[in-house]
Amino acid sequence: MSVYLALLIPIVVTFIFYYFKKHMFTWWEFFVPIFSVLIAVVISKAIINYNAVNFTEYWGSTITAVFEEEPYNYWQHQTCSYTTTDSKGNSTTHYYDCSHQEDVGPSWWAVTNINEEFSITEKQHDELVAQFKTKKNIIESRRNHSARSKCIGSSGTKFEGKRVGETSLVYQTYWNGSDDTRKAYVSRHKYVNKVKASDLTIFNISLVNDKQADSLGLFKYPEYRGGGLFSNTQGLDYPTILGGNIDKETHEKFKRLNGKFGVSNESRLWILVFENKPLSIAQNQENYWVKGNKNELVICIGKNGNEILWSYAFSWAHSEVLTIEIKNKVLELYTYKDSIIKKSPQVILVPKQVNNKILGDKEKKLPEVLPIPNQSTGDSIIKIKSPYPMLTEKTWNDLYFYLNENLHRFERRSFDEFDYLTVEPSTGAIIFVYIFALFITIGTNLWVTNNDIYDESNHKNENKRKNSWVGNRKY
Repeated sequence: MSVYLALLIPIVVTFIFYYFKKHMFTWWEFFVPIFSVLIAVVISKAIINYNAVNFTEYWGSTITAVFEEEPYNYWQHQTCSYTTTDSKGNSTTHYYDCSHQEDVGPSWWAVTNINEEFSITEKQHDELVAQFKTKKNIIESRRNHSARSKCIGSSGTKFEGKRVGETSLVYQTYWNGSDDTRKAYVSRHKYVNKVKASDLTIFNISLVNDKQADSLGLFKYPEYRGGGLFSNTQGLDYPTILGGNIDKETHEKFKRLNGKFGVSNESRLWILVFENKPLSIAQNQENYWVKGNKNELVICIGKNGNEILWSYAFSWAHSEVLTIEIKNKVLELYTYKDSIIKKSPQVILVPKQVNNKILGDKEKKLPEVLPIPNQSTGDSIIKIKSPYPMLTEKTWNDLYFYLNENLHRFERRSFDEFDYLTVEPSTGAIIFVYIFALFITIGTNLWVTNNDIYDESNHKNENKRKNSWVGNRKY
């Protein structure tokens, strides 16, 4: 069902209006409803297409520097004016000096290696300075207009109740470049994905709606709040691992992977942990996320307690080699434990011939066995492999190091290759356009039949018809 079939609505409805109120139409007014609906349909189709193919993806980056600006003040030169009117109605404008002191509170912000800049809190700034393990550098100084003025806008900060002093400074602290001090940041961006808006069956993908996802226990993309210079700092806390009882340190490690490879390989890693769920739920997750956004590599892990039951991975990457390899790697996350095994001393049997030869007397006997000399008598400690793959602090660490060494092989697919796909509006969108077209048609026809513009010849004929009817009427 095409959106453009809505153009039949103004044609049909306008003909009905025209049939009953022909005398109220001029020739060009007949086309007003049709052109009005045409414009509305074209605009609606453009909006529907835009919303249908535009989706959000998440970019990872690394904070390269943080800044702290101390509170300061300056003198703002300004001229103000007001107007008076005399008894004769003459207006006069009066100017006066309204210069004043401007007070600026403290601020903290960060920049990433993709030139994003966003505000952070004082606490986050101090934590990042400690994490970077580098010194703060003075990059700018401002001479204050009034050194004894209090630090305005500093409530709840280390500057509260203090005075600005002669000079206020701006500090910069650089990241030292090591992986273990990396701090990742996540930002949102729009991109075109015609696959999600097309017939998914051609990609062997079954549509899973939100209601089905809730009933199955599938993961949704976590809510992201903010983005930009004056935002909150959700991008610093946006997760990489969903599900499972994961400690903060492990979360931070895997977020660093997105900060690192989000820039070098334009990749986004997700790890989804399912508790006591069958493998089929990972396939449902793949369908629900339509294999993820173009930059995503999604690893699904099914577990029961610490035991890994199954592994699954999906992405739109150019090659599935890495995706399959990672899936298999998860199933190799065995742990090893130390076990103490008591071992009996090794012995040598003593034959009768040896006994007789050594002792020369059949009545005397050597022991039936002799211990091997220099043999350790202590217990043996050996490494025993777990009978199944485990998801523990150690294996999380093993997986992190493996991904850190291999995610550079991820090759993001360009979705330009799917430009050939056609996008059809949803049934709900089409119905909305039809109803919208009907309202516009009725509204424009009411305007046509109630304005003061009409065809003179039709108006005269109508008056003649009315007069003829009145003259023939019998009283």
